[in-house]
Amino acid sequence: MEGVSPSTDSASCLVISANQVVTPYPVYPLGSAYVAGALQRGGHRVHHFDMLADGGLPALIEFLEGRTFDLVGVSIRNLDSVDSADPQGYLSDIVTTIECVRTQISTTIVLGGPAFSIMPDQLMDLLQADFGIVGEGEEIMPWLASEIAAGRKPEQKIFTANSTTGVWCSSPLTASSAKYYTDHGGMLNVQTKRGCPHRCSYCSYPTIEGTRLRYRDPLEIVDEVKRLQSDSGAKYLFFTDSVFNDSDGHFREVANALIQSRNSMPWSAYFRPDNITTSDLKLLKKSGLAAMELGTDAATDETLEGINKRFRFADVLESHEKIIEQQIPCAHFIMLGGPNENEHTVARGLKNIEKLSNSVVFAFIGIRILPGTGIFNKAVDDGIIDPDQSLLEPIFYYSPQISREEIENRVSESFSNRIDRIYPCHEFEARIAMLHKLGQVGPLWDLILQKRRR
Repeated sequence: MEGVSPSTDSASCLVISANQVVTPYPVYPLGSAYVAGALQRGGHRVHHFDMLADGGLPALIEFLEGRTFDLVGVSIRNLDSVDSADPQGYLSDIVTTIECVRTQISTTIVLGGPAFSIMPDQLMDLLQADFGIVGEGEEIMPWLASEIAAGRKPEQKIFTANSTTGVWCSSPLTASSAKYYTDHGGMLNVQTKRGCPHRCSYCSYPTIEGTRLRYRDPLEIVDEVKRLQSDSGAKYLFFTDSVFNDSDGHFREVANALIQSRNSMPWSAYFRPDNITTSDLKLLKKSGLAAMELGTDAATDETLEGINKRFRFADVLESHEKIIEQQIPCAHFIMLGGPNENEHTVARGLKNIEKLSNSVVFAFIGIRILPGTGIFNKAVDDGIIDPDQSLLEPIFYYSPQISREEIENRVSESFSNRIDRIYPCHEFEARIAMLHKLGQVGPLWDLILQKRRR
């Protein structure tokens, strides 16, 4: 985009959130809402269609009938379930969605979203789109829409956002479909920051959002929280940051702003199990923190080092004990079978997991291999994949030092008769859906802890 004069031509745009996955619970399409909001602020006419909430393919066909759009953006959230116990691929639904658009109207198709940012070239080839945007689309999409409306289609096919510059545009366009999410679990999403400075070897966040943290104004965040509660009926919030407790302390500013605004809505977020004090936890709890999801990710020092976590299991236990002292429900997410895993680390890791009392533990076996990550390089070195192998279909890293079956047997034995130890995780999802139908709100795994206390 450098060197290109800005255009003020207005385009008719459709932004489609292509996700139709409801597990572990329906997630409001925040990214595509940001892009829709940016298009609207850029002077474009924009519709936001949510494949999950707005009725899927039949509703999309009906919606497109008799309409024309200069540009259709398709946001792809996930490639697959990233769970080796239930390895479901989602790309066939994306293919069907784009085929539907092409059949119904003549338009320019632009791909984006987290999944596209991870594998842009492969998805461009698979879906035969006109353009693609890697990373954040709030700046590029309005410019591209103006260029198309002016009859100046760029020759370049894939654009990459600059993830080192300031804060993204302020608030997303809240779609009419928000009610679907408040009716199915009550949760809506808010971002307080973008980027992730950590270099966990399996993670794609740095590819999607960059490695530099960029923060939103806490007062702006509070305004959005109030709007979601008053206008959209949100009953529970999830802060979707890669890690909420950043080392700069911005999360404390957000908590203080929520307290000053007299926030009454419960919220949850992803946390790193270090860099958190008892005073932090008291502050967060006062601001509405109702539950914590901890990216513990491995259960021994060797396997933590194997995925480049840069903390030790002693740090996990120290954070855990502080959280339990403050009576905050917490869940640990742990992957077994990664680099450095062997029969000794599995046995020791399961004993370490036993020390995580009064918490829920979700266990996964193997690690989904994604390009541009350290686990990709490790998988190549270990001969698990070829350097040029397609990863559109899920392939998992399993340590060559122990079989997947042996890990699964040991996990199943250790977790047997424990309602607070979850493996395989997809079996828990049916319970969540049932509870949401009964009117319960939030992530709901915390209800397990309430049952254990009775």
